[in-house]
Amino acid sequence: MIDYHVHTDNSLDCKIPMMVMCERAAAMGVVEIAFTDHFNSHMLDLDVGMYRADRYFSDIDACRRAFPRLRILAGVEVGEPHRFWDRVAPVLSRFPYDVVLGSLHWIGNESLFSVNYFRARPPHKAYGDYFREMVRMINHGGFDILAHVDLPKRLGYEVYGDFDARAYEDVIRPVWEACITQGITVEINTKGARLPVRQMHPTRDALRWYAAMGGQRLTLGSDAHHPDSIAQDFGLAGRLAYEAGLKFVCNYRARRVVGWTPLFDE
Repeated sequence: MIDYHVHTDNSLDCKIPMMVMCERAAAMGVVEIAFTDHFNSHMLDLDVGMYRADRYFSDIDACRRAFPRLRILAGVEVGEPHRFWDRVAPVLSRFPYDVVLGSLHWIGNESLFSVNYFRARPPHKAYGDYFREMVRMINHGGFDILAHVDLPKRLGYEVYGDFDARAYEDVIRPVWEACITQGITVEINTKGARLPVRQMHPTRDALRWYAAMGGQRLTLGSDAHHPDSIAQDFGLAGRLAYEAGLKFVCNYRARRVVGWTPLFDE
């Protein structure tokens, strides 16, 4: 198993030390893991200014010594890189990251983790604005993997009910087109399956569009903030990808794809 989206206590919303996460991953038989703690820069983020790359890399070094058989990648989840590039770029250039995730948590000054964003607008406006902003983020670039592509459905579900990607095909396909053009890898993020919406990110239909459009690059990420969530539902995610026509996940080193691992042994 390879999990490319895991958090530690270097993120405000996780209280678990990296060493504990490694213990759990090793016990589960995970062979490769990327710790991707939050690097947020929006002025309204509760953790703005919290991320300390030097502390993070000290943890990475200690865990690599303690778990030599576990391939531990240095990663980071950058919020809105296209909006805060002047702050992000110096950190990414200074430290030896293996993989950088790009995520979109804000539309302007409105948080996608606030129910008010969804109560204030109809679903096509809420989701449409998000996907259009995501295209702008992808076209700016500066990151390697697109995290949790349809994130707003996590909270939007509470206001609008079930999320049907088919209703937003016209704004999702441009996201895939931008990813393919810019060489950005798509993540299947399993956290949504653990939430009330009960859906992976992305959905089956959206993933099929990606594959049909020529998309090949893929990673799996649990978005774990607790040891028990590491690699959770990866069997289901693998089947979802395979049924869409995707058979491999990418292996990264130094922010480059260096290999392809089959989803299943054939």
